[in-house]
Amino acid sequence: MIDVHAHLNFQAFKDDYAEVIRRSFANGVEKIINIGSNYLNSQKAIQIAKEYKNCFAAVGLHPIHVQDEEFKIENYCSQVLKNIRTIKAIGETGLDYHYVAVNQKSKIKSQNDRSKIKSLQKDVFLRHLELAKEFDLPLILHCRGDKNEPLKAYEDLLSVIRSLPLVPRGELHCFSANWPMAQKFLDLGFYIGFTGIITFNNCGADLLEVVAKTPLDKILAETDCPYLAPQPVRRERCEPWHVKYTLEKIAEIKNISFEEAEAQIDENSVKLFNL
Repeated sequence: MIDVHAHLNFQAFKDDYAEVIRRSFANGVEKIINIGSNYLNSQKAIQIAKEYKNCFAAVGLHPIHVQDEEFKIENYCSQVLKNIRTIKAIGETGLDYHYVAVNQKSKIKSQNDRSKIKSLQKDVFLRHLELAKEFDLPLILHCRGDKNEPLKAYEDLLSVIRSLPLVPRGELHCFSANWPMAQKFLDLGFYIGFTGIITFNNCGADLLEVVAKTPLDKILAETDCPYLAPQPVRRERCEPWHVKYTLEKIAEIKNISFEEAEAQIDENSVKLFNL
């Protein structure tokens, strides 16, 4: 098993990430990619990759953090140059409109503020694209719409990608849209990543349809730990070995054995991220 999207570099694991890594490897995980969401925890992901064989890193600035931290591409370039063997992707990056709502609880009080933040997210995403192109690395794409327009972020992300002279390669992490949207990204060559959400008792039919219809050779399995613990461990802190529950659900939906699902999805992970 390979967890292509973990956050052992986050505060939730600051005291015991070594123990979690050992536990995950003991429970069948072979490789882990820890994903950066800002410069500091991108560096932590690199540190963990240096400490543990079969742990790797991705570096990037999450779209929800573009207001908190300037994306200094030269700093990320320096890290990739110094750690080219351990950094396997750029991201996570993309568009997140979930927290860009205008309401009483939000710091965003006008549509003008909202437009500025969305524009900044797009600009930062384009810088990540430059970085990925420079080092020929895949992208880990984060995309999340708001409650009123759940597909708008996906539509905008597609628009940016289609405007490029060369379509990048990568993964749609924690996919949460519908099958018609998944088809559009698959047609561009992207992989679709599924998390423990697909195991939830209240998982929607639209997402389960995406799992059913996405070709097995374009699927990746991930935890997004410490978040999104699968149903069997729903109220626990998610860990990389919990990816087995997502794999079991994919196998169930596809009506194939766990071993067949695991083998093909591991192969996909190795291929995309050069593991």
